[in-house]
Parts: sequence; structure tokens; C-alpha cells
Amino acid sequence: MESKQEYVMVQTDQGRDEPGKDDVTVSKNNLDGGWGWVVTFSSFMLNFLVDGVCYTTGVFYPTLLTYFGGSNAKTMLLSSVINGLSFLLGPVAGASVNRYGCRKVTIVGIFIASSGLFLSTFSPNLDVMILLYGVVGGIGFGLVYTPTIVIVSYYFERRRALATGIATCGSGIGGFVFAPLSVLLLETFGWKGAMWIITGIVLNGIVFASFYRSEYPLKVKDAIETKSHGKMTMKAKCISFGKTFDCSMLASPSFILYSTSCFLVSVGFFIPFNCLPALASGLGMTAGEGALLISIIGICNTASNVLFGFLIDLPCVDNILTNNIVLVVGGVATFLVPYYRVYGVLVVYSAVFGTMIGAFELLNSILMVEIKGLERLSNGFGLLNMFIGFASIAGSPIAGSLADATGNYNDSFYFAGGVITVAGILCLPLRRILRWEKTRHSKKLQKKEQNSSVEINTTNEDPI
Repeated sequence: MESKQEYVMVQTDQGRDEPGKDDVTVSKNNLDGGWGWVVTFSSFMLNFLVDGVCYTTGVFYPTLLTYFGGSNAKTMLLSSVINGLSFLLGPVAGASVNRYGCRKVTIVGIFIASSGLFLSTFSPNLDVMILLYGVVGGIGFGLVYTPTIVIVSYYFERRRALATGIATCGSGIGGFVFAPLSVLLLETFGWKGAMWIITGIVLNGIVFASFYRSEYPLKVKDAIETKSHGKMTMKAKCISFGKTFDCSMLASPSFILYSTSCFLVSVGFFIPFNCLPALASGLGMTAGEGALLISIIGICNTASNVLFGFLIDLPCVDNILTNNIVLVVGGVATFLVPYYRVYGVLVVYSAVFGTMIGAFELLNSILMVEIKGLERLSNGFGLLNMFIGFASIAGSPIAGSLADATGNYNDSFYFAGGVITVAGILCLPLRRILRWEKTRHSKKLQKKEQNSSVEINTTNEDPI
């Protein structure tokens, strides 16, 4: 039965799309341990670097606002573009992982991201800064993020949620460490010197990516090999492209509903990261206190990953219900931020918000496996990240425009809290829809098998 299922590991360094004689077969009995923990640690460190940079762009925000003299909305594009593109590249990263493997894709991403961060310090204006820091850096981090999450699920089954939780802990710890580090570097070396040092730190990701073995579980082989004189026909190429990016998932009601929910969450996701330090400054608090709020979000994100990773592995815990609860609680808490006038209350809010985003990030890949299955995880997670990417690009500039129009950040937090709360409510029927969809799929398979049996019996009948 299920315990006898095997995964075929493909040596992607040889540039092959299908298994050969040297392929390694790994049974489920060998999962949940061994080299998987090395991979988990590497993913932890890569998430530490990627989200450490992305989550703390808000620390640089007041300095860059003054240096370039742009509006709030335009300056916030730095954060929204780098974060948005890191998700928006999901389908490309997912397809690249299927073709080249996690190691190669991650190393290339680190090189691209580091180049963008370093070159951005020579920007003559805000537009060039957005191009180099936001676009180039975002493309690089986009090629890193998807492999770091997907590869952990390949190596674990029974402990998948716990291992994913540990890997995504790097995001929270990265925010916790990079926020005060960025303040220290800004005060000591200025924003350009700080960015050079951060670039050097990010380059260390190549070391951790090298621990990703050059092999990955083979997905179901495409049956399309229509060729003419050694070349695929145009029709076959189009079908192959569609299968590579697995666009058929866009016809799945459960996938669309969950992706819409993630889209709404991501519209408001980065607004607190960008606006909390500025809000704290407006209330008369120091830059260090504002950065500490981001650090608190980061450390609670970390604790949340471990806690929910343990809880979600329990058979009595409903993953979808857990997702809905944390989103509604986090959304309502964000909506009420304009009423938090005391630093201690902002600290409590940061802890609540950090817990919410930790659970949300952890559940992304877990729910995607539950909705579409492990064999479609890389493409499904990539498409999901595309939705998240579009939302991340739009969210912070909207918040900046609201701040420009009103002169404060109250409406920005109303907006962020509102969309996150709606996202949690939207997923309430997801479990019922998922059951209906699986039942419909089972009936279609049964009908197809019956039709096939009838055709075989008809063919085998003796002619009259």
C-alpha cells in the first residue's frame, strides 16, 4: 500500500529529464531523517538571508526617503518590488527546479540578488534604485525562495510540517537579526556601506545551497513526446509548456480559492514591516525602538513556525481551520493598530502579527500538498507564489498613497487589517470545496475506467 510507494531521484546535473541507470531510488521508509535534516538547516539559513533582507527594507525606508526625495508611495516600491518579485518568480523557479534541480537554481539566484543589492548603491536616482534593488534583487531572491521550501517537502513526509516549520524559522530569525544589524550599519557606515556589507552576507548563501544534493524526486513523466524528425511539433511544444507550468491548476476551485485568500493576505502582509518603524517615529519613539518592533515580529515568527509545525503534524489538528483562525486574529489586530498609542501595546501587537505570519508562511506549502499533492508541489507552490507576488507589489504603494493623502499611517493599517481579515473569512468553505472536488475527481476516474473496460471487452469479442 502507501508504505511501499517509492520516489525516484534524478541526477539533474546530467541535464536529463527522465531517470536512467544511475538513478537513486529512495523508499518512504528512508524519509524523515538523515540528509533531510542537513537540507532543512540549509533552507533555514537561506530563508534567514532572503527574508532578513526583504523584511528589513522598512528600516532603510526613512533614510532612502530623505536621500532620494521621493514620495512615500514611490519609495515604498523598493520594498514591494523586491518582495513581490521574490514571489512572482514562483512559476519560473518551480519549472526551473523541475529541470535543473534546487542546487543550481538557488546558486544562480544568490548571484543575481547579490549583484542587484551591490549595484543599487550606485543609483543616481530612485528609479534606478527600484530597478537594481527591487527588480534585480527580487528576481534573484525569487529563484532562491521556491527551492528552499519545496526541497524540504521532498525529504519529509511524517514530519513534513515540523521540518518546514524549522526551515521557515529562518525568516523570523532573519528579521530579528537584520533589523538591529541594519540600524547599526546605517549609523556606522551610512546606507551605501550598510548595503555593501549586507551584500557580502547574502553571498554566503552559496555555501548553504551547495548542500542541496543534485537530485530530486521525479514527478510523473509527461506522456507527450510527439516529435517530427527529432523535433517536437508546435502543438506538442504548447502542450509541454502548459504541463511544465501546470496551468491546469487554475481550473481547480480549491486552488483558486486558496490562492485568492493568499493574494489578499499578501496585499497587507508587508505594510506593517514598512510602516511600523515610521509610525513609532511619529509617536516620538527612537529608531532603535522602531527596529525592535520588527525584531519582535521576527522572533515570534520563528517561535510560531516551530510551535505550529509541531501542532500541524498532530492528526487531530485541521490545517485549514488553523489557517483561517490565525488570519482573522492577525487581521483584526492589524486593523486596530491606529489605536495603539503606547509602546508596550505595539510590542504586543508585533508579537501577535509575527505569530500570524509565521503560521501563514508555514501553512502555504503544507496546504498546497493537501490540495494538489506532493507530485505537483513545485508547480503548485510556484503558481501560488505568483498570486502572492502580484499582491506584494501592489500592497505597500497603496499604503504609501494613503499615507501621502492623509498625512499619517492610520488608513494604511485599516487597509492592511481589512484585507487580511477578509482573506481568513474567505477560506472558511475551503475544506468543503476540497472534499467536493476530490469526490468529483474520483467519480471521473471511475467513469473513465468503466469506459475503458467496455472498449476492451468490445474489442475482444469474436466477430459474428
